[in-house]
Amino acid sequence: MTPLSSPTTRSRRDLCPGVSRPWPADDGGLVRLRLIGGRTTAGTLRALAAVAASDGDGDVHLTRRANLQLRALPLVDGALRADVVDAVEATGLLPSRRHELVRNVMVSPLSGIAGGEADLQPVAAELDAAICADPALADLSARFLFVLDDGRGDLVDRSVDVGLVALPGGLAQVRWGTAWWGAVVPLDEAVPAMLSAAHAFLDVRPDGPDAPWHVDELSEPLPLPSLEPDRHVPAPSAPAPYGVVPGAAAPTRHVPVPDGVLTPALLNDLLGGLDEHAPVVVTPWRSLLLPEVLRRPTPRYDYVDDGPAIYVDSFATIRSELHAAGGLGHLPADAEKVVVRMVHGTGQVDLAADVVVHPDLVGAARAALRAGAPIITDAHMVASGVTRARLPAANDVLCALRDPRVPPLAKAWGTTRSAAALSLLADRIGGSVVAIGNAPTALFHLLEMLADGAEPPAAIVGCPVGFIGAAESKEALAAYAEEAGIPFLTVHGRRGGSAMTASAINALAQERE
Repeated sequence: MTPLSSPTTRSRRDLCPGVSRPWPADDGGLVRLRLIGGRTTAGTLRALAAVAASDGDGDVHLTRRANLQLRALPLVDGALRADVVDAVEATGLLPSRRHELVRNVMVSPLSGIAGGEADLQPVAAELDAAICADPALADLSARFLFVLDDGRGDLVDRSVDVGLVALPGGLAQVRWGTAWWGAVVPLDEAVPAMLSAAHAFLDVRPDGPDAPWHVDELSEPLPLPSLEPDRHVPAPSAPAPYGVVPGAAAPTRHVPVPDGVLTPALLNDLLGGLDEHAPVVVTPWRSLLLPEVLRRPTPRYDYVDDGPAIYVDSFATIRSELHAAGGLGHLPADAEKVVVRMVHGTGQVDLAADVVVHPDLVGAARAALRAGAPIITDAHMVASGVTRARLPAANDVLCALRDPRVPPLAKAWGTTRSAAALSLLADRIGGSVVAIGNAPTALFHLLEMLADGAEPPAAIVGCPVGFIGAAESKEALAAYAEEAGIPFLTVHGRRGGSAMTASAINALAQERE
């Protein structure tokens, strides 16, 4: 590659503004605050906005190098007042006063969020730390720019003094100036390679006010080995579209900032709901990448929305209405909380009159669960309704419906999949707590397995629902279990279902409501 044929000749040092060197604009002092890779936080932006409100024009301005600016700041003899400097420094955006003007590091904005060949934010942070620790690099021009493209091509065509492009396999190709490409190196060796290029620039750059600001302004190329661009260097790509970022590990939205001006109203709107540490990325397109925040819709109805209060009041209402309906005197005393929770899960107070509970059901089921017995279910809806946090021994909750052996087995036997699935769990049924909340055929099938000699469970909660076979299966359960001495719970009639059954299991799992 060849250098530019007509390098720019400078007649003065650059005047790019910073806190230590504000620009005296017509409206007051202008300062630029460098962000490494555009990264900051919601708290830092709010703190900087407070400085803008108290001492500047009230707005935070975004630059095309993904930095921030404040305008209309008070100047005393061409310098910022000391209290303003302290206020800016308190935001954390001035980590090195000596190097503040040369911390110009652009990074693909979505790096580490979505896409790209590598997350370059750790590389950028390492580069910034190395710059700030190197006194010689403080002599770089405030316009000298490090550009790190993560392999997606969004920065590959930007003006660059020193930088890299990430390549597949954890590699990167170092570059300097518009035209020169260096070695392909592992990413963990990229920072020393970039620093070597920056030092090479300082070594060959003439001194004095006419010293070049950029690598492209040198009359001769840097004395470093130059190669062709690697075949994996991407073509230039367009900026990310506005809206939700596809494929982001954490939901992220790309939002425009009109004219690059964050007014107080816009800042409050965009950052509303974000905590102080929420990551924010300023992009070279004068836009922001923000964590997606779900916002509650405008309240329009008068209703109770306090979850714990709803919970407590619900159980109080159930007990009041049960008492008015005659109470639960037909049930064992220790089954009261089980039935109340079943009513809670269905919204049907009259359900209590149809519940049948064996006198040993509660004690047997709780003892089995405390001992680690599994819960065998006929439907994934029942299994999903079991609150795992209530289980006393991290008990297994099993449903075999999705086992690939179920469909052919059900077809061969001429029965339903729910029924056939129980046979695949035959070796776990003994001593378990069985919960049938969907298919009457599964409850009939269970009783047939037991009649054929299967080891009995510790307890059965049988509440299948439906118009065909539901009432009959529950009558068969009551008759068989009474004779076999198996504790059980069921509900007369067609009523039943997954919610009712899971509610009973949750009550049996723990006595507390």
